[in-house]
Amino acid sequence: MDPTRVLLDSLRLYGPLVLCLFTFLETSMLFPLLPSEVVVPAAAALLVTDVPSFLVFVLAATVGGTVGALVPFYVFYDTRVGERDWIRDRIDVSEERIERGQSWFRRWGQSSVLWGRFLPVLRSVISIPAGLAKMEPLRFGAYTAVGTAGFYAAASALVYYGRQQPLFAAAVDAAAERPALAVLCVLVLLGVGVVVQRYSDRRSR
Repeated sequence: MDPTRVLLDSLRLYGPLVLCLFTFLETSMLFPLLPSEVVVPAAAALLVTDVPSFLVFVLAATVGGTVGALVPFYVFYDTRVGERDWIRDRIDVSEERIERGQSWFRRWGQSSVLWGRFLPVLRSVISIPAGLAKMEPLRFGAYTAVGTAGFYAAASALVYYGRQQPLFAAAVDAAAERPALAVLCVLVLLGVGVVVQRYSDRRSR
């Protein structure tokens, strides 16, 4: 069964509740499902039809994303061996991603928790170096909420207003009808971006 199709069908039935659950699972990294770069535009196309639905969309995504981000933050905030180990073992993230997040956090500081929510490579993993650095929890929560709200507001507004254009609307409809192909296209674009970034890093050394 196509997981993208299942998720889209669930969004049609339960709307913001499923969106809130998805963003929680994505940012907590406990059970990652699909790339938000695929889910968010499709969810916005289904759920955002006017200003009230736009506000509900952003609120649901922000609540789920912020609460989810607190999970890895607090798990890695206290690195002592103890009752949190069972949660840490279930956080699905590679050591390479953690090291990359730590590198970004050391370079850019606590502000990366806010603007990092806009970047696919940092959106979820930035919570871990923030926890390891013992960032003040209230500041972490505020930065996360603002960055998360900004990301989902921008993404949903782009989809909503873009649907007024025939070409964009056709692309959204095609993605909804062939979600597996849409996921593949996004993954290819992300892969190209990673290759270009690594090539640039090697050239700059």
